[in-house]
This record gives sequence, C-alpha cells and structure tokens, in this order.
Amino acid sequence: MASELRGVGRGGPRDTNVRPSTLSLAYALLAPLVLVLEIVGFVLREQLVGGALAAKNPVLALSLVGGASVVLALFALVVLLRERRRPLGSQGRGRLLTAASGGLLHSAGNLALLAVVMRDDVTVLVASGYALTDEMRQAATVALIVGGVGALLMLGAAGSAFGLLSDRARAIFFGLLDAALLGGVAYALTQLPSRPPDGNPDLLLKPIIRHVITTFALMRLIVRALPFALDAFERTGLMPLVASRHLRSKKSGFLAAISMLSVMAVMVSCIALTVTLSVMGGFRNDLKRKILSNNAHIVIDRKRDSIADWRDVLTAAQNAPHVTGASPFVSGEVMLSSATNLATGVLRGIDPKMISRVNDLPENLQAGKLEYLSSPEKLLDLPTSVFQTSLLPSADLVKLKPDAGVDAPDAGEAPDSGTGTVKAELEVEANRLKRKIDDIEAFLREPTRAGAGKQRDVLPGIIVGKELARALRLYVGDEVNVVAPLGTLGPTGPMPKARPFRVAGIFYSGMPEYDMKFMYVALETGQKFLNMGDSVSGIDIRVTDIERAPEAASAIRGVIKRNDLRVRDWQELNQRLFGALALEKLAMFVTLGIAIVVASFCIAGTLTLMVQEKGREVAILKAMGTSDRTVVGVFVIEGGLIGLLGASLGLFLGFMLCFAAEHFGVRMDPDVYYMDRLPVHMDFTEFAMTGVAAVLLCLAITIYPALLASRLRPVDALRYE
Repeated sequence: MASELRGVGRGGPRDTNVRPSTLSLAYALLAPLVLVLEIVGFVLREQLVGGALAAKNPVLALSLVGGASVVLALFALVVLLRERRRPLGSQGRGRLLTAASGGLLHSAGNLALLAVVMRDDVTVLVASGYALTDEMRQAATVALIVGGVGALLMLGAAGSAFGLLSDRARAIFFGLLDAALLGGVAYALTQLPSRPPDGNPDLLLKPIIRHVITTFALMRLIVRALPFALDAFERTGLMPLVASRHLRSKKSGFLAAISMLSVMAVMVSCIALTVTLSVMGGFRNDLKRKILSNNAHIVIDRKRDSIADWRDVLTAAQNAPHVTGASPFVSGEVMLSSATNLATGVLRGIDPKMISRVNDLPENLQAGKLEYLSSPEKLLDLPTSVFQTSLLPSADLVKLKPDAGVDAPDAGEAPDSGTGTVKAELEVEANRLKRKIDDIEAFLREPTRAGAGKQRDVLPGIIVGKELARALRLYVGDEVNVVAPLGTLGPTGPMPKARPFRVAGIFYSGMPEYDMKFMYVALETGQKFLNMGDSVSGIDIRVTDIERAPEAASAIRGVIKRNDLRVRDWQELNQRLFGALALEKLAMFVTLGIAIVVASFCIAGTLTLMVQEKGREVAILKAMGTSDRTVVGVFVIEGGLIGLLGASLGLFLGFMLCFAAEHFGVRMDPDVYYMDRLPVHMDFTEFAMTGVAAVLLCLAITIYPALLASRLRPVDALRYE
C-alpha cells in the first residue's frame, strides 16, 4: 500500500519513469565544457584581457565574459524550472536540479567578481597587472568562493547525470570525444613545444597543454583497448574466462562503486609511492651533484700529518688511469672577524691555475675573480662593476620599460587618460631608480673608495662563500681578519696567529654548509699562514666516471705504492650521509607501501561481496564439476586483474606527474631551499618494483575470499532458486 501511495500526490498518481528532457541532458554535458573553457580563459587572461582587444577597450572584453555568465545562468534557470515540473522520484531529477542550482550559483559568483573588477578604471587595472585594493580583494575572495562552490556542485551533479544518457547517445558522445582527442593530439604534437623555450622558463602554458592533451589521449586509448585485451585474455583458459566475465558483468550499484574504489585506491597508492621515491631520488642526485662539484672525487692524504714529498705523489696520481686532473691543497680551521661579526670555518689553500681541474669553484664565483688570489695587488684598484656585482644587480636587470603591457594608441586616436597615467608613473619610477644607480656608481668612483686618497697595503686575497659573506657583511675589496688557533710558540705555549686578508671573491655552491664553512686562499699563502712549510694537507683528484671512483682509487693506490697515504673516494668520504639517505628512502618505501596494503584490503572486501552476489554462478560451476582449486584460481585472478589495472594506471599517472615536474619544474624559493625548482629523478627500477609489489599484495590478499568461494556448497546456493 505504501509503495502504491508513494507516487500519489495532490493531483493523483504520477509517472516516475519520465525521462529528463534533451535540453537538461545537453546542459549536463555542456557544464564540464564550460568550466574547462573558464579555466583556459583564466590561464590565458593576459592574452585575452590584456591583449590588443583589452588594451583598446577592456570594458568590452570583460562585458563579453559577463555575457557568457548571463547565458549560463539563463540556461541553468530553464533547466531548473523544467526539472521542478517533473514528478518526485523521477530518474535523475535530483542530480539535474543540483547541477542547475550549481550553475546559477557559479554564474552569480562570476558576475559578482566582474562587478568588483569593473568598479574602478578597468584600463588602469589591466595595465597594473590586476592589482586589487584590500577592499576589492576581500569582495573578490567571497565571489570566488561562491563561484567555486557552484562549480563543484555543477561538475559533480553533471558528471553523475551522464548515466542518464542512452547507449546510442553515449556512443555518439564517446565518438565525438575520440575525434576531438585525435585532433588535439595531432595539433599538440605538431604545433606545441614539449619544453619551455631556452631562457624563458616561465612560458609553461603551451608545453603543459601539450602534455595534458597527450595524457588524456593515452588514458582514453588504454580504456578503448581494455575490452580487446580482456577478449584475448579470455581465450587463454577457463579460469581467465570466468574471471574476466565476472569483472565485465553487470553488478549491483554498491558493488560497482566499491570495485571502482578498489582500483582507485591501488592507483593513488602507486602514484604516491612513485612520486615520493622520484622526488627523494632527485634530492639525492642534487645533493650528490653539489657535493661533487665542490669537492674532489678522490682525496689523497695522511691521517694525522701533512705530505712533504707531494710533488712526486701528484705526478704519479696524474698518470693513473681514469684521472682527469689533480691539485694539491692545504687545510686548517680558522676564525674570521669583520667589523660586524665573528665566524669560524675551514681555510683551504689552493692552486688557482689547477683548481678548475678538480672542482667547480671558478664557475661558482658570483663576484670577484680567481686571479686576484695570485695577483692581490689588483684588489687595490677594482672597477666599479665589481662593487656593483656584489652590492646590487646589474643595471640591465633594473631597466624598466615604461610602455610594457600598454599598447601605443593608433594614429589619429586620442590617447586614453588611464594609459597615459600608467605610462607617466612607470617613467617616474624608472628615472628614480636610474638616479639611485648613478649616485651609487659615483660613490664607488670616489678616491676614498678606490684607494687613491690614501696608501693601502697589498693584502693576500681570500674567497669566501655567500652565506659567510652575508653573515660578516663582506663585499669584494673589504678587509677581514683571519685567526689561526696554532701560531708561533710564546712563553705560555702556542699563540694564535692573526693576519688581515682582502676579499677577492664570493662564491655560491648551492649548499649552505659549504658557503658558510669554506674559504680559499692561494696555496703559498695558506702554507705560510698555517705554518706548513712546503708540505700540503692532501691532493684532490677528479676522475672521468664518478660511479667508477672506487676502481680509480684502487688504481691510484697501485700507482703511488704508499702505505702511509690514504686514498679515499667520494663514496667513502660521504658514506654516512648517503647511507642515511638510502635508509630514509627504504623507510619511505615501506611506509607508503602500507597504503598499497590498505588498498589491497579494499580489493578483498570487493571480492567478498562478489562471492555473495555471484554465489549462484559459482554453485552452478561447482555442480558442473568445477574443482575447488579452479574456483580459488578464478577469484585470485580477479583480484590480480583489479590490482594490475590500478597499478598500471598509477604507474602511468605517476610517470606523467614526475615527467612534468622534471621538465617543467616546481618553482621553489632559492633563498630558503637553496634550489630554484623541485628536483626529480625517475628510476624505472623503482617503478617496476612498485608495480610488482602492488600486484603481488593484491594477489596475496585475495586468497581469503577465494577460499570462501571454494567452500560454497551448490545445494546451499541454489536452495531458493
């Protein structure tokens, strides 16, 4: 009785089988397209709104955007009124009502945002790069939140309404989608670049569009090829046939949903694991690159003493196989003092002519020159460009273009007042900065700064790191006192030895520990200051292949034939650091692998429900003589197929994310992280291990529901049939 009264309303019984109108279904299909076009328009706002049309008449451009929002609102309103007339409980009524309400809310947010933007002079707003005031920013934030909530409602409800389409309509839709993707792939591969242009890392839009299109096309190709792959798999035997038919058969709504969630759980777990391992591998490679660019691949030294006959050892090492360069060095701990601060570090004496053979110090210099170590008298008459490099950016970097972003008016066209105001403000700012630069250059040319007004002593040069120079407030040409703990022998014992140096350069290695710790002087200066005579602390060596450094170290030991000397490669010198990184990577693999275990439990639940739903089919198979082992194999294969599909999608999407991060770069603040982008290194062995581990875990977890299916008795399953 209750079921009969359910369709009875004020006007009598209603037909709840009324299908939605074509207009409503068209709205459900067009809603995601509208959101995609809005996202593309937001990404291209500089070209669409800040281009030629907007520069001449930005109000017209923004009015077109507002007109599109009004059309969407009217479309959503018509759908809302149509769906309200349909009987309660009609198929898809709630979904389409939600999609229409979301469209109205989204349009209201867009119109409110346009109203906020168009309150002031739009020309000035476009020319200033859409710089909003605090009041406008708050109102725009509220409008964006309202529009975003509406977009989510519209997209979610419209996507779920896709199931209301008939089979023929779905086939037409997918055919049009495949044709559009095929055309998009052809255009992307022929017209769009795969990487940003050299020297323009910020131009990422076209490469991103190319890879997004190709990614969707590949995923669509996988989906289209899946039925053919299952058809071929079914021909291999009885168990694959039954397992494939179980997965492809029509299921209840809850079982279909949980099956999809199982695939997505495995997919997301594989994505997280592969991306994390790739990022950690990128950090390891970046750290290794920075360490090896600032240190030698192999070091020859003594444990507690210096090397007196180092020239013979140097000659023998240079003639060893796989060696590309060698250079002697002296090293000792010192303290530095400037007018503002104190710091400690390691003083290294190097040969300026040979140092480029063993590390990248010449390339890492940001200010000064390496030749100032061997010719310190040149530090007394430095050009202003040296001070400018260490004090402020180059003049070319601060030149402003007053007409940037604003097109000149056409001939015969009256100049716009807002454009003229912006150009005038930019010209004033450019002239002000130019006057400041001229004043600083004039100050640097004064005799007191250049050293012509008073006689200055020639001091040995010293190259310090960027962080150390920042801590001590040092610039090229400044004096700094260096104190060695062990100096001359006094009445009370060893006395510290102090000597002034002049800053000859500032280097940036990419590692704050090196930039704060190391400083370089000429080899003879270091030997004299550290009381080492003609001895050296060791010899730095660079080899052709860093991965074969242990073999090169063994060859060097055989060449020099000195048991009193240590020959250590970079892996031995940094064994603890890279060992800790390897342990951390293993811990992350195990920790994130637990997510795959959780996803495999979801597969176990899916198969358990499938055993209950397909119990009649299993009973018929057993009644026909199928063994328990075959039934177990069927459900194990089903779990393996679910895990294989999820792992394959996860590895593919993880590879695309890592590929995009590696080639496009995730921007980072170099002042905070000492790197300008997120390092990523993809190791296909790790990808393979992740996929194999995911599939094996899914196979192992399916044993329990498979055993439940094998214990099912045909008489119990078919008793009420």
